[in-house]
Amino acid sequence: MKIQLRHPEIVQINDHIWLMNDHNEATGYVVAGNRMAMVIDTMIGLVNVKEEAEKLTDLPLLCVNTHGHVDHIGGNWSFDQAYMNLADLSVAEAAIALPDLQNAVKQFGIRYPEFLPIEDEQIFDLGGLELQAYYLPGHTSGEIVLLDRKDKILFSGDGVIEQIWMQLPESLPMRGLIKSMERIKCFRAEFDSILTGHSRGLEGADLFDEQLAGAIELDKGNTEGDVEYHWFGGTCKAHPYGMGTRRIVYQEL
Repeated sequence: MKIQLRHPEIVQINDHIWLMNDHNEATGYVVAGNRMAMVIDTMIGLVNVKEEAEKLTDLPLLCVNTHGHVDHIGGNWSFDQAYMNLADLSVAEAAIALPDLQNAVKQFGIRYPEFLPIEDEQIFDLGGLELQAYYLPGHTSGEIVLLDRKDKILFSGDGVIEQIWMQLPESLPMRGLIKSMERIKCFRAEFDSILTGHSRGLEGADLFDEQLAGAIELDKGNTEGDVEYHWFGGTCKAHPYGMGTRRIVYQEL
């Protein structure tokens, strides 16, 4: 079946940050300084992300992936290089090898660029705006978050998210997620809002607080009220935390 490229919905967060919503399947971001702009995550591969970003800013672009899953690196083909924590390299290589992406490679004659490493606490200076990367292993070994201190926003990928998936083979034990989040908690006062890998807009930083509390509960074995959770890989468990539909999804031992 011939693959059709499509356009994301653009949501302006402020005068220099834009959210790209790819048909409610994945989310990417464009963050502009006064010298460069960063694209954070490239969604599932059906969008020419560089072309869409160039509609929003005429600044030089760099691409950063929060982790190696296909719905975050799929559109990397429109860039010459992309930054990622190389602890997720095998995850990313498996994603690129998926039949849908390989069909797109053949149909469009595209290529996926090399990954450049991100160091823990690395600062990306965009000119008048800095984003600092912090390792947050949990959802995957190579998950990172990006802290924008100027706007007090944490770009959290799938590491802090309304429904965090911890049931995957590449996910760490719950204690690993807690350790990672407790480190991030040291600068919790420096962000008021969160933009996740699947956000539709700004979310309150209470998402971080509630997810950490939920993970601690789960690690202690407080599973009363947990429910079955069905996903494409089968059935596992979900631990409700906080308000609404917030869940920690995990594989029952």
